[in-house]
Amino acid sequence: MALYHPANDPYFSEPYIDVEEERLSPVPHIYVHGGFRGTELDGTNEVRFCFYFPDKEAYEDRFFQYVSPAPEDEHESERLCGEDDKISFCLTHGAYYVVSNQGGFVVGHDPSRLYKSSSASAEFSREVAKRLYQTDERPFGYIFGGSGGSFKTMGAMEATEGIWDGAVPYVMANPVAAPNVFASRQRAARVLGEKGLQKVMAAMEPGGSGDIYEGLDELQRAALREATAMGFPERAWFCHPFMGDGALMVLVPSVYRLFPAYFQDFWEKEGYEGADPVSDAMRDRMQHVTTVKEVIYEEERVQKEEEFTSVDNSWFNTLLGGEPLPQIRMNDLPPEGSYQYHCRLRVLSGACKGAEINIAEINGDLITLHPENNGAWNVNPFRGLAIGDEIMVDNSDAIAMQFFHRHQIPDKSYEVYDQFRDEEGRPIPAQLPMLIAKSIATSGAGLLIDGDIHGKVIGLCSLLDESAYPWHGDWYRKAVARHGKSESFRLYYHDNSIHDDRAGYLDDPQHQVDYLGTLHQALLDVAAWVEKGIEPLPTVNYTVKDGQVSVPATASERGGMQPVADALVSTADQPAGEKVIAAVGEIVRFEAVIEVPANAGRVTKAAWDYECTNDWSHSEELHRIPANEGTADRVIVETSHIFSEPGLYYPCLKVQSNRKGDISDIFTQCRNLKRVCVEVR
Repeated sequence: MALYHPANDPYFSEPYIDVEEERLSPVPHIYVHGGFRGTELDGTNEVRFCFYFPDKEAYEDRFFQYVSPAPEDEHESERLCGEDDKISFCLTHGAYYVVSNQGGFVVGHDPSRLYKSSSASAEFSREVAKRLYQTDERPFGYIFGGSGGSFKTMGAMEATEGIWDGAVPYVMANPVAAPNVFASRQRAARVLGEKGLQKVMAAMEPGGSGDIYEGLDELQRAALREATAMGFPERAWFCHPFMGDGALMVLVPSVYRLFPAYFQDFWEKEGYEGADPVSDAMRDRMQHVTTVKEVIYEEERVQKEEEFTSVDNSWFNTLLGGEPLPQIRMNDLPPEGSYQYHCRLRVLSGACKGAEINIAEINGDLITLHPENNGAWNVNPFRGLAIGDEIMVDNSDAIAMQFFHRHQIPDKSYEVYDQFRDEEGRPIPAQLPMLIAKSIATSGAGLLIDGDIHGKVIGLCSLLDESAYPWHGDWYRKAVARHGKSESFRLYYHDNSIHDDRAGYLDDPQHQVDYLGTLHQALLDVAAWVEKGIEPLPTVNYTVKDGQVSVPATASERGGMQPVADALVSTADQPAGEKVIAAVGEIVRFEAVIEVPANAGRVTKAAWDYECTNDWSHSEELHRIPANEGTADRVIVETSHIFSEPGLYYPCLKVQSNRKGDISDIFTQCRNLKRVCVEVR
């Protein structure tokens, strides 16, 4: 494929600026808004951009450009604050900030519009920067994005040269990631049920057995083993109360559109699990027929405003602005104990006969429809739905999607699929005639990524990522190596982090830390790599086995930039360990050693939360000790606590470090945690 440059593309030959003004918030800067004339699609979706330029004294001849998972309004970054605030990070770290709407969210058009729009915005920003800063120097440029945005980041670095000098894709996707990654985990969650999931979580807690299969029946063990071998992190099941099915229902319309026969074949044809009368799929299938009792529209119920600016939820912006969907009250409740997660509503009679859509939630007799609304067309197919019309609540498609990955076996570079191949490497389950995941990946990146990067790239993956599995980063690292470009790539794994990139909101603060500080430092490091020739820290030491990515226990062995804590708990008559039994009113002692990998900085803070209050505001005193070989900094934290009520407690130590040992820089604090167990009787 010929490399793209907007200078050779007349489509982007008419940039314009409609706003240029000085702003004082969040810090003094010049704000520029504009677009490219003649780039509308479907009467809308003009390519538009926002630039945010720092004062000349703070400018260091670079820009950082963010690409969101799904194209969103170019103003979305202005909603953010604190550590999440991308604009403030850039303005206070020598860069101007570039963001565009990536050409808007459109269906059925050339996906290369994604990187072409981003490229045009980047290049025009350089012209504006030269004018504002009165210089002829070309600004260095760096692109970054997570999840679906990692697709776009990697696609940009592969499809172009000379637009961006470096990149940081994070929580990385790969060409067969979606919707496959969401399928096996949803089947495991269904088969395990709440009781089974609680057993898995208990096994992974401090003081637990460490055996996630303990206490499960044969079917549960098999489903869990499959999801684990596919790459779902063993320690990440604490996410199950809030992880949902990720983007599965958002991506299902692509499956309906590209291969609708799958949802019938699954239940009828040999080689598919639904056709097996003794399968768990058949056991849990429900097709509940009832009638409409009430149709409730938006104006009749309270709507709440939400912001969708993270890698977990930015896709929702593509669904806004269409016709409102009704809520539907049904006359008869589904069978008690039936599997009701993301069923499909099918209208069987009346003016809307044949209309169908996915269900977001069933609460008693009330059905809330899923806003994916059959894709981005976003029209209401239920305008004529009336009281008394016959409807079906059907979980058949949701269950079929939980096996979808088995019928999408890619090439042997994707080793997690070996569990579905025979001894000669041929797929065992029936296969669809095309890899739908690769079509989705191409539409998300603008091309099918293969590792042929043009510039310096630092990848960042979360070890507990429930949606973009950790092995994805390893796959891309190997893809880059196949093109002979390993020297231009680094890969860091971030422990105790999940998929979402928000620091201001953690789904489960007791089990997770955010990775934004490490992400921001990676952006600064790739800039130093390009601009000054300063080699970034080496790729983290890791291994991949049976779909699971593991890192060494100590900072010196692990490397990277994340601090590592080892914490122990003890009482007067019990030696230090990860769990103790204490009496009410007894002094419980806590000791932790915190280490920072070599050349990665110094510890800036350590704080305990003993009783799950989610309050880590009290900083412990840091006692620095001589660093071990392979570490930059090493501290000991010693403290104690008295529990006044009996119960099972999991005290959580959160630690952070900074490359310069500067606690005042909120954007570059690299975080980690360590939990212990105290049983109080």
